[in-house]
Amino acid sequence: MYRKRKFRGFLIDADNTIFDFDRSEHEAFYETARTFKLPYYDESIYATYKAINDNIWRKLEKGEIEWKQLQIERFRIFLTTIGKKADPEEFSGEYLNNLSKKAYLIPHSVEVLAFLSKRAFLVLGTNGLASVQRSRLVRSGIEVFFQDIIISEEIGISKPSPAFFKIASGKLHLPPYEILCVGDNPSSDILGGYQAGFPTCWFAYKQIAFTYRDFKPDYVINDLRDLKIFAPDFS
Repeated sequence: MYRKRKFRGFLIDADNTIFDFDRSEHEAFYETARTFKLPYYDESIYATYKAINDNIWRKLEKGEIEWKQLQIERFRIFLTTIGKKADPEEFSGEYLNNLSKKAYLIPHSVEVLAFLSKRAFLVLGTNGLASVQRSRLVRSGIEVFFQDIIISEEIGISKPSPAFFKIASGKLHLPPYEILCVGDNPSSDILGGYQAGFPTCWFAYKQIAFTYRDFKPDYVINDLRDLKIFAPDFS
């Protein structure tokens, strides 16, 4: 690993890289469950939802379902699984509204983005839902650090599709080898970036081991402040 390499551009993921999505998701789910009179205090209820939601997102990344399907289908399956009679579309709407109000940031994210934005070009690239991400970006104020925001629902392409990364390269006006792709997801961020020709940096904030045995990211960090070493120095 060439730890001292400098990059003119950064493609940075949002959830669990800049935003603390785990905390936001947890709170939004329990607020929604309480509204629909579910036993929100039961951790098994949340674990059931998480397993279903993770599987649905994997299908989206593979292009097996569309965005509108994801929003409703995950809650239809969840409500059916726990035997609760409720409208999955209403449940989804309440959940997304609650989630859109959660803009918790990973420690040091503002400090690091401010530092990088003065030395390089930044693009935020996320597979999140547009209504949720746009609201959280405004609430957090971090959108000022980015040259552009790429949200997969808005462009109709999700990571790890190479087309997503090609768009990012175009937004930054840089070739892929001059852009460091930073994210927490081994599949959508790291493998996707690698397949598109980007150097990759895995943010292992809450994770123990990388999930691919035959593939490794170029760099691994546990603290966002470590990204500073990849920024060009002032001349």
